[in-house]
Amino acid sequence: MPTAQFSTISSGADHPSVVLLGGFGVRVGQRMVVLPKHSRRVLAYLCLDKTAEADCDRGVLAERLWPDSSCERSRACLRTALWRIRRECPDLIRCESDRVMVADDVAIDVHRYRRQAELLLAELEDRPRERAHLMARSGELLPGWDETWLLLAREQLRQLRLHALERSGRWLAGHGRFPEAIDVMLIVVTEEPLRETAQATLIEAHLREGNVIEARRQFGRFAQLLWSELGLRPSAELSGRVSAVSPQGVSAVDLHYRVRR
Repeated sequence: MPTAQFSTISSGADHPSVVLLGGFGVRVGQRMVVLPKHSRRVLAYLCLDKTAEADCDRGVLAERLWPDSSCERSRACLRTALWRIRRECPDLIRCESDRVMVADDVAIDVHRYRRQAELLLAELEDRPRERAHLMARSGELLPGWDETWLLLAREQLRQLRLHALERSGRWLAGHGRFPEAIDVMLIVVTEEPLRETAQATLIEAHLREGNVIEARRQFGRFAQLLWSELGLRPSAELSGRVSAVSPQGVSAVDLHYRVRR
């Protein structure tokens, strides 16, 4: 079983749990469930699809997972994959008429991950730093899997994570917890150094803490990278915010060259 933070998911003693972050795994109690490749693909797809729909049409599922096969062949592959899942763990999935679904009592780490992100975005609890670091330590969605249908799920999860971490950083800074806010935002800008909203949140945290030089240095690094990578300059809003605390007569656009020297 993968060791990422969100891979440790709680479920009843006999209820199955599925891990998709950091690698694929299925457990029932203390027993690891071993599934063949096509069964793993089916189960992973159903777990991810359940975030939007309670169940999935068999025909759609077969077409998505075996797009290069005929209708008859893809449905036969799906039947075999489902049979093997039910043989190894009867409680993982439910089949009703022409619909297939993951059982409601299956614990899925991606679903918990999304709930944590949604709590950060909603700012419902005074635990943003703890939740942010849980999310920062979680693994990639099914690393090593080369599946077209995974591209959208990965990008949606990545964007949700970045937005949640940024919101956490703003919340922490707004409550005067500047070292924690900076710590969280450094995670984001290290992963996505060209993301201006994250850079702006980090720079603002430095400014509100009173560390003007740190803010200037961060702005300088960002401005230099943005220009070298994309030939662009930071937004007027961010430049203006840094200019407001720059020496008189020194623009934020020029500031990063002085900082470097």
